[in-house]
Amino acid sequence: MFCSCSTNYFEKEPNTHVCPTCLGLPGALPVPNRRAIELCILLGLATNCDIDSEIHFDRKHYFYPDLPKGYQISQYKRAICSDGYIDIKDEDGKKYTIEIERIHQEEDVAKSTHHKQGDSEYSLIDYNKSGVPLIEIVSKPNIKSAYQAREYASSIRQLVRYLNISDGDMEKGQMRCEPNISVQEKGKWEYRDGKILPLGDYKLNPKSEVKNIGSISAVEKSILYEVERMVKELEEGKELIQQTRGWNADKGITEFQRSKETADDYRYMPEPDIPIIEIKDEDIERISKEIVELPSEKKERYISSYSLSDYDSTVLTADKNISTYFEDLLSLLSKSMDTVKAAKAASNWITGTVFSIANDRKIEVNEKNIPKASLAYLILEFEKKVLTKNKAESLLKESIEQKKDLKELVQISLSESKQNTDNLDSIVDEVINNNPKAVNDYKSGKQSTIGFLVGQVMQKTKGSADPNKAKDILIQKLNG
Repeated sequence: MFCSCSTNYFEKEPNTHVCPTCLGLPGALPVPNRRAIELCILLGLATNCDIDSEIHFDRKHYFYPDLPKGYQISQYKRAICSDGYIDIKDEDGKKYTIEIERIHQEEDVAKSTHHKQGDSEYSLIDYNKSGVPLIEIVSKPNIKSAYQAREYASSIRQLVRYLNISDGDMEKGQMRCEPNISVQEKGKWEYRDGKILPLGDYKLNPKSEVKNIGSISAVEKSILYEVERMVKELEEGKELIQQTRGWNADKGITEFQRSKETADDYRYMPEPDIPIIEIKDEDIERISKEIVELPSEKKERYISSYSLSDYDSTVLTADKNISTYFEDLLSLLSKSMDTVKAAKAASNWITGTVFSIANDRKIEVNEKNIPKASLAYLILEFEKKVLTKNKAESLLKESIEQKKDLKELVQISLSESKQNTDNLDSIVDEVINNNPKAVNDYKSGKQSTIGFLVGQVMQKTKGSADPNKAKDILIQKLNG
């Protein structure tokens, strides 16, 4: 955030992406990262925030080995972005607005690892991520359930990925969620002006903050656990205390870490080494041009323009790369099909067969693994009914597993199909002659036996024959 060290530190040798500035060495001065600030403003614009006209940096003091300077450069009284919101779907599938208090810029701290050797315990510090740019998003306390919190975190991650602000990979530490949870007595509080306020002489119960959360699902689990813990303590007559707790994923519980600090404990002060930075209207206008079609907008367009279902539209827009793949495939199919029909075909194949094969093979859905032009060719041949669904899926799977050209496999299959169609009469005769029991069963009234005989024809033609045509010929010959 304030030096030129690479942020590509994941799984690199400890303390190899460091310099005097991010190590907090005497005499090293911070120089703000212009691009990081622009991305913070971009996120603020995408979440309907007000953008401040000035950027003020502050020092947040605390003493811990992961903070080499003894303070973190952050923002306190004036955040770059404030008073925004983002819409999610609640448990009932209805739109619910999560209000955002502020979005501010700060630097990351180092990573501590704790070890035990014999009777000795010790800690090691890796400063590679010390100083990495962070965007902190603080929501207002109007999230009412663990489900809403999970959807909110998912939406934020989706948003930063669409805007190319971050990959949001929690396993790599690119995104962290730290929910603050409180429980209050029903009817004794109200939400007003972005705050939870007591009614009458009711005293609000303190909150707890949960850290060390490594996945979106753990956000929901940790909140559910905390609510249950707090309610139980209140029912037992215990007094809640404001505290910080850690999430233990192995045990599925939160664990006490320390009593919660207040802003006064951090002794905030203006950062004297960074002057106030002016944000001009032309800066905001320039940055706003980077806003792409956002997931919610794209989803609505898929529903209104392509008549796709809410479910299909949600799945296709969940990942920016998938939505791009879908739209490219749709563009190819639309040259030969009605757009709405092409959209449905592309959606069905991607969310069904393509996802299934990609998950089994543990590959990404992209141009390299599944060329869109070849997939479009396969889909068009299927739509013409010259390929059955099973055969088309089989060819796609073969092309991926054996790294063969899909279009070439389709053409070979069509050539074989034509040859088999020409010989379909003789193949049906062969199946009838080789399966006298099934033939007798059919003639005795067991109509379902025809399915077995059609299967035999398909087996002999390696799935390239039209099963409906094979069935018609079988019935004609058996009833003749």
